[in-house]
Amino acid sequence: MRIRKSVPLLLGLLLTLSGCGQAGGDRGPKPLTPMPSQVPTGPEYATVDDVVAALAKGGFDCKVTVRNVYAYGSNATCEVQHRGTTVSNQISLLSTARFSRDEVGDGIAVARRTYGQTVVAAGNWFIWVRPAVYAHDMAAALPGSVVLEPLADPAQGSGRAGP
Repeated sequence: MRIRKSVPLLLGLLLTLSGCGQAGGDRGPKPLTPMPSQVPTGPEYATVDDVVAALAKGGFDCKVTVRNVYAYGSNATCEVQHRGTTVSNQISLLSTARFSRDEVGDGIAVARRTYGQTVVAAGNWFIWVRPAVYAHDMAAALPGSVVLEPLADPAQGSGRAGP
C-alpha cells in the first residue's frame, strides 16, 4: 500500500524537477559567440583611456563624459563634434589577462544582435558609435579596426516588412 502512494509522489517530484532543469541533464551556459573572423587581433589597449588617446591621434578629440574602471577591463562614453553632429562613442574594453577573444566576441554579438548596434572593433575592445552613420569615420581614426553592422535576431526575424 505504501508503494501505491509513493508512485504519484515520485512522478510529481520528477515532473517538478524536470521543469526546473534539475532532471534530464544540465545544459550548462550557452556557448560563446566567437569573435567575428574579420575583427583583427590588434591593436589591444590596456584601458579605455588608451582608446580615447588613439581617437585623438586619429583626429577626434573625444571628451569623456563617463568612465568606469574595473579589475579586468573598463568602459567609457566620449563625445566628439563631427560634421556638425555630436557623435557618442560607448567604448568597452576587456582585459586579455581575464577574458578570451571569444568572450570579447560574445559581447560584440550581444551588442549587434540583441541591441542592434553598429560597432567598431579590434583586439580586445569595441565601440558603439551613435549615430551609426559615423562608425566608418571613427574606424578610420583607429588603424586596424573594422565596422560591424547590426545583426538580425533570429528569434525576432529580420525586422523588415514585406514578403
